[in-house]
Amino acid sequence: MSTPEAITGHYIDVKGTRTFYDEIGDGKPLVCVHTAGASSLEYHLALPLYASQGFHVFALDLPGHSRSYPVNWTQHRSIHQHAEFVHEFVLALGLDDPVITGCSIGGDITFDYAVNHWRDMAAGIPMEGLGRSPTFPCPDSMVDPAWAPGWQDMIERAAVESLGRNVSEEKQNELRWQHKNAQVSAVGDLEAWSQHDVLADLDKVERPMLVIRGDDDFWVPKELVEESVNRLPNGEAIHLPNVGHYPMFEDPQLVAKITGDFCRKHGLL
Repeated sequence: MSTPEAITGHYIDVKGTRTFYDEIGDGKPLVCVHTAGASSLEYHLALPLYASQGFHVFALDLPGHSRSYPVNWTQHRSIHQHAEFVHEFVLALGLDDPVITGCSIGGDITFDYAVNHWRDMAAGIPMEGLGRSPTFPCPDSMVDPAWAPGWQDMIERAAVESLGRNVSEEKQNELRWQHKNAQVSAVGDLEAWSQHDVLADLDKVERPMLVIRGDDDFWVPKELVEESVNRLPNGEAIHLPNVGHYPMFEDPQLVAKITGDFCRKHGLL
């Protein structure tokens, strides 16, 4: 079994943008996309477990997040921009038929990626993502100190409050640190979340899609998950008890097993 120490960090140029990613394992490529304002650190517990399932795992920092520079020094403001960047990342690494997974905005990115590039992927596993996600109004002025002087603290607390009810205090503190200094990139991310809607195009996706949702997640209503799955030709959903908005961080072993089982069921591993 792979250990956390086996994770290696790399930089790659993606269309002129210095981009960081973590890597571990060998086998079927699996690309992991993080949540709003965060980074690949959210996956550090899950990466070795994914690798033990038979995946060659790549977890990037989206542009303007943590160790990746923004494109043209401006944060992305749409899910589609992020998804196209992830596709360029896949092309830059020369990954063949990868599985795409992501959480929150990463889940929305997985949906957008599938709509526009399903031929270039083996499967999609969006976590806490939707075909349309109008569940968080985010005016651009949120970053203005006169409007929201506690915005940095707000984004950290929002992350912690949306964890599952049984998450330890140690993990709560870790997640909060992962979101520190994320106030600028998070505004673009949450604006993107609030405007995301590819629902009408989900019937184009001819690859298997599994939507993973935590039952304790108040950002992602079960009804909207079912709405998304019902539009997919080959989609299904799983709802995890006592899990919130960060399944791969809250219960990495379970999520890695679900991901591996799903891909084996479809002959991808």
